Amino acid sequence: MKSLYKTSSNYHRLLIVFLLVSTSVKGVINHGRLIFRINKWYAPLHQLTIRNKYSATHLHVLGSKGRNGFTLVELIVTVTVLAIIVAIATPSILTQLTRMEAKRVKTQLQNTLALAKAESYITRQDVLVCLSNDGKLCDRNSDNMLILFVDKNGNKNFDANADTLVLNQSLNLKYSTLKLRVGANRHYIKFWGDSGKPRGHFGHIKYCPTSTYNNTMYQISFNQNGRIRQKLNKDHPTDCDG
Repeated sequence: MKSLYKTSSNYHRLLIVFLLVSTSVKGVINHGRLIFRINKWYAPLHQLTIRNKYSATHLHVLGSKGRNGFTLVELIVTVTVLAIIVAIATPSILTQLTRMEAKRVKTQLQNTLALAKAESYITRQDVLVCLSNDGKLCDRNSDNMLILFVDKNGNKNFDANADTLVLNQSLNLKYSTLKLRVGANRHYIKFWGDSGKPRGHFGHIKYCPTSTYNNTMYQISFNQNGRIRQKLNKDHPTDCDG
C-alpha cells in the first residue's frame, strides 16, 4: 500500500516526461493537449490512491485503538489493586469523617445556645432550645433537628401559628446521636427573658457515637448562669447509655 502511494505520487511527473518525449519525437508540442492527456491518465490513478490511503489510515487507527485497550487480565489486576487500596484507606477516611462531624456538631450546639441566651436577653422574651425530629415537637432523644424559638403560647413545643422561630438547623448526623439532659426530665432548655439565663434548666447535651469508627464523646453543658462549655468524656464521663 505504501509503495503504491509513492508510485502514484510520482506518476504525475512520469506522465509529463513521457508525453514530452512522445510529442518531441513527433515534432509537435501542443501545451493544451499535453495537459489534457496528463490529467486524463493521472486522474483515475490519483483517485485510487486517495481511497487506498484512507483505508490504510483507517486500519492504522483501528489497530492503534486495539493496541491501547486493556486485556481481561490487566482489567482484573487493576480492579483487584483498587479494591485493596480502598479496603486499606476506608478506616482512616471514616475516622476522619467522624471527627469532622463531632467538631461541626459541637460548634452548632454552642452557637445555638449562645444565640438563645442573647436573643432572650435582648428581646426580653422566653426563648426555648430543643431537639426535634419534625421541627415542631421537642424530645429529649431526638437528633434530627435543633430548633430555637420564642414560646409565646407557653406549650413548650414550636407552634408555627403562635410562636416565633429564631433558628431551625438540620443536624445531619451519620456517626452519632444527641441526647438532651435537663433537670426534672424536661425536653427543652429555657432561657428566661428577664435575665437571659437558663435558670432552673441547667444540664447538658450529650454527643454519643453510633459508629465503630467514632471514638468521640463529649457534653455541651450549660449552668444556671448561662455559661456554655464543652466537657470531654475523659474528664466528665458522658455515660451515653443513660
